[in-house]
Amino acid sequence: MRIMAVDDEILALEDFEDTCRDLGISDEIVKFNNPLDALSFVATNKVDIAFLDIEMPVIKGIELAKRIKAINPNVRVIFATSYGNYALEAFGVDAVDYVMKPYEPEDIKRAYEKALLVKDAITENRIFIKTFGYFDVFVDGKSVSFPSAKSKELLALLVDRNGGVVNTEQAISVLWEGRKYDETVQSLFRKVLKSLRISLEEAGISDILVDNRNQRSIDKSKFACDYYDFLENGKNENTKFFGKYMEQYDWAKETEKQINEMK
Repeated sequence: MRIMAVDDEILALEDFEDTCRDLGISDEIVKFNNPLDALSFVATNKVDIAFLDIEMPVIKGIELAKRIKAINPNVRVIFATSYGNYALEAFGVDAVDYVMKPYEPEDIKRAYEKALLVKDAITENRIFIKTFGYFDVFVDGKSVSFPSAKSKELLALLVDRNGGVVNTEQAISVLWEGRKYDETVQSLFRKVLKSLRISLEEAGISDILVDNRNQRSIDKSKFACDYYDFLENGKNENTKFFGKYMEQYDWAKETEKQINEMK
């Protein structure tokens, strides 16, 4: 287990670590007084529990929690703050607990034990594809890197099609909207497709892509996806939709509109 503590006051971080050790909590503790450094760490390292201050410069704790959850939905967030007026917002980002400063050791122990009881959002599938907010792919809780932005967008398009087949011309019309369908753009597409295959292979998840000559789709049985869960089960405790879907892609606005109408 790894605990991350983020607070702009270094003394508060040291006090938190001392409290954890006094309680017999032997998990690894990583401390950051800069929220941006904390985000960078979460992007490349597994974090199980995050204790976050709320009133911080650069990024407030609530926004930091949202960004952490976007990177890894399984991080259990606990707020430790001197301000009680953020409690409603805190639980709006699925916070496990809300600890008021100055806290007693028992407050940290209670929050820690509650976090241990929270089940991962991703349990049955080691692959999780996140579409609500920004599009991202996770394997065992760690985000997959796509050196080519277009290859990631191609995968997003296939996920958006909900298992439906997309041919080369259809994919190009979305990825390079308005561009003439000629040999030059077809060559670009082949390079993007190759890059996608390489990224998936390196992540050990190449079997999610179904590639049959001029037809591509995804195998929905190979991964969990918040969008698919929403379509199947509607709003539930594991699927939260806050109005945004694949936010980085303009072509996803139509699906976003449909989801909002379903709420």
